Amino acid sequence: MSDQSIEFQKTKENISLSEIVRKSFRVPIEDKENVWVLINKKRYQVLDICLDGIGIALEKDSAFITEQALLNCELNIFNVLIKNLNGQIVHLTSDKDKKLQCGVQWIDLEKGAIDQISEIISKMKEQLLKDVGISFD
Repeated sequence: MSDQSIEFQKTKENISLSEIVRKSFRVPIEDKENVWVLINKKRYQVLDICLDGIGIALEKDSAFITEQALLNCELNIFNVLIKNLNGQIVHLTSDKDKKLQCGVQWIDLEKGAIDQISEIISKMKEQLLKDVGISFD
């Protein structure tokens, strides 16, 4: 038996817990055809969504890097097109099937975009909870 201990990786000294913990509930996307994002003129499937950002599926040849800025993105949610979104890549991971995924955090959202995304996400979240039998009436 080994007496070596497992150590956690240290976080950057200047990062607070509030920067590490996700603040928003992400709604998984079931309808893969009607929810997508356009980044650098290329369309990506949205896996989940919240007010602060989205998770997207990547192809093997994707060349994103963590902290990369994304300018002038377009988010399509059931034929509602929200343009001129700016974001940043916050993580790159692979799922249990080894498919690549990426987290995009929106930066400096305009009020109109916030309102549109918030309204759509609220309806999606309500429907999701209703589908699993949870009601807040």
